[in-house]
Amino acid sequence: MFRSKMSVCIIICILFMVFSIAFAQDDYQEWLKKEKTSYQNFLDKEDQAFADFLKKEWKAFQTFQGIKSDEKPKPLTIPIARPEDKPASPPPDKIKPVPEIKIPEKPPVPKPKPKPVVNKTTNLMTVDFYGAPVSVNYKKDFQFGLTTPINNEVISKAWETIASSKYKVLLEQLQENRVQLALNDWGYLALIDLFAKKLFPGSTNEQNLFCWFIISKSGYDTKVAYMEDTIYFLVPSENTIYGNRFVSLDNKKYYFISMDTPVELSGQIYTYTGQYKDSDRLISMKLTKVPVIKNKIITKNLSFNFNGEKYTIQVQYDNDIVEFLKNYPQTELPLYFSAAVSEYANQSLLRAIKPNIQNMSELEAVNFLLRFVQTAFDYKTDDQQFGKEKYLMLEETLHYPSSDCEDRSIFFSFLVKNLLHLDVVGLDYPGHIATAVKFNSDLSGDLISYNGYNYLICDPTYINANAGMVMPQFKNIEPKVIKF
Repeated sequence: MFRSKMSVCIIICILFMVFSIAFAQDDYQEWLKKEKTSYQNFLDKEDQAFADFLKKEWKAFQTFQGIKSDEKPKPLTIPIARPEDKPASPPPDKIKPVPEIKIPEKPPVPKPKPKPVVNKTTNLMTVDFYGAPVSVNYKKDFQFGLTTPINNEVISKAWETIASSKYKVLLEQLQENRVQLALNDWGYLALIDLFAKKLFPGSTNEQNLFCWFIISKSGYDTKVAYMEDTIYFLVPSENTIYGNRFVSLDNKKYYFISMDTPVELSGQIYTYTGQYKDSDRLISMKLTKVPVIKNKIITKNLSFNFNGEKYTIQVQYDNDIVEFLKNYPQTELPLYFSAAVSEYANQSLLRAIKPNIQNMSELEAVNFLLRFVQTAFDYKTDDQQFGKEKYLMLEETLHYPSSDCEDRSIFFSFLVKNLLHLDVVGLDYPGHIATAVKFNSDLSGDLISYNGYNYLICDPTYINANAGMVMPQFKNIEPKVIKF
């Protein structure tokens, strides 16, 4: 009797366990089904459509060597102007005096942005952006592991992984930091690259995929491509980026982007045509604002002689801006003429020069500025100084020990525009850059006609040359006008 009751109990227990397991399996399957549904719902229609699109067949495209800005070599030595070659000076009453020079006030210093609030479910990540600490609060739910071989299926899966995460919180903070730091498009790319390196240390493939995703979600046209097991990050630009390899597709040049070292490759690479929905903006290389980063100020004395008298101009510049520009890709020359200048360089230059030219005529003041730029800096070509062509923005000309013709033309143009408020254009000769100034008086000398006005040639590289003098080897050459 006892054994019979015991057997019944055992059977009941077994049945209970079987049914419990069955119900548990049903609950698990139901939960799994809900999770899969939730995952699919979290991927919005555009992301799912784009991920599906990426799974389709990619095409092979030929890579091209980077474009060179000027094939003509620059002069290795610069001639010195002879006194007898200088244009005759007009009577003093025929030359306009320098108008009152007003130096703009310094803009208010922006308040630093507070760090994001951290909670138990998020992480705080900080990077050093050229001396400025930049922090974001993020949820670590979008990291992915790439399998090999690399192909479009693997890249599609990576898009799905990031797109199904809480990436929007991170994206919003990156964009807020961009505004706070006053970054142009290239600066924004550099900021995202820093966070990519922090998120995916040691994996260039994952870094490039992250940059591609964030830049796409920021509304810019961009692509990734692969060759063997390496993933590359590409963007088209409004402006030519010299020296960077590229592929041509969709009637645009897609430049290979790397913040560290130039991308070296040849042959064909696999990528896709088309783009993510509403991501059609091209990056601009214009620098309309100086980044608001930590200011490491350097003071420098620049000396020169003018009309038998020695002058010393004390200037300041922001070394962190120089660091920011160090790996800035070489782009179209007019952008350098119109690029923003830090308030430290702007204020120190204008305030130091103003007392010396305030009571001069326009012609004498321009000659003073010419002599300053011609002789206060050592001359070296970019190949001699950097081993490659590199246009310098004003801050860099103050920083580096030497400069060449386009650097001096950019520097001189800034001074003429901001101190004398005269119109200036650049002049593009084969292997040489100079400038021309529109005076308010009719003056003798070498000139060009532009838009119905006469501009007197002013060469900031031709040593001791006054306004109206063209370098001898370019005397009979018609230059192209660079308007900015």
